[in-house]
Amino acid sequence: MSLRQRYDDLRRGLRSATGRNALTFFVFLLISTVFWFLMALNDEVQRDFRLPVTLVDFPEDVTIISGVTATVNVTVKDKESSLVKFAWGGLPQLRLGYDDFMKTGDHSLMYSVNQLNSSVRSAFGPTATILAVRPDSLNLEYTRNPGVLTRVEVDVEAHTKPQFIQFGAVTMEPDSVMLFSNSKEIYSVAELRTAPVVLRDLSDSAVVEARLVVPEGMRAIPSSVRLSVPVEPLVSKTRRVELQVVDAPEGHRLVPFPSVVEVSFLMPKSLYSKDNSAVRAFVDYPSAGGVAAGEAPELPVRVGVVPTYYRNVQVSPSAVEYVIERD
Repeated sequence: MSLRQRYDDLRRGLRSATGRNALTFFVFLLISTVFWFLMALNDEVQRDFRLPVTLVDFPEDVTIISGVTATVNVTVKDKESSLVKFAWGGLPQLRLGYDDFMKTGDHSLMYSVNQLNSSVRSAFGPTATILAVRPDSLNLEYTRNPGVLTRVEVDVEAHTKPQFIQFGAVTMEPDSVMLFSNSKEIYSVAELRTAPVVLRDLSDSAVVEARLVVPEGMRAIPSSVRLSVPVEPLVSKTRRVELQVVDAPEGHRLVPFPSVVEVSFLMPKSLYSKDNSAVRAFVDYPSAGGVAAGEAPELPVRVGVVPTYYRNVQVSPSAVEYVIERD
């Protein structure tokens, strides 16, 4: 059906009694929706907001140690028409300057209850009623001492899925941070450690943020480091290895059948074409004794020490027949 035909059908439908009734219904529905929306905007409502806090105009040699808060939680009551713009974005910021704080000690600043309430009220306008502000005041501890460069040690535990391996060193960025404090104990801190990070079921390399554990009364900048945990898939590889005989006495020679076995294992994909680690397979001569008459003598095959990144090492056959020859 062409667009022209559809348009003609719609026009004929609207001209009918049923079409006119439906059109009238939708017009009144639209008008009532608009009136409801306008009345709703005029109602008083209560909303919770998280206002970002920004410290401005602080001297360059002042570093906040504690009391820094990224947001202030505010409960506000006002007309919906006044608060709807904040609910849809465009939250006001609390910009607090150094000179706005009261100095309550050698290394402490305070933004009082009244000051914080006044700043919040200014952010929302004179018609708003501020019901609650959390925290109700700001108490900052600061230092003018220079920072001390401190190295970081990671505390990470990574677990992969069965066909993968955590291969390679865990790296971090940055590997050292600046540590600030008013206490002389800062010079006895040799290193900072990250909070324990446990990763499970990894099937690909992971990048995570790790928070630093900082002694009380100190602050690290930055307060976290980015950890990179390398993960690779495991691939199967097989080597043919000549059997060696261990502890054969002088004048005796043990001949295994077969004399060559296959050693199979899983290894990181990146090393598949580069790995040339020596793999040894052997049997022990002393275990060749004690075979009952009529039995086919067999010796278990053992695999020597292999690199730590080999997984599921298996040998085939797992046992071999043999004969002993004397010179």
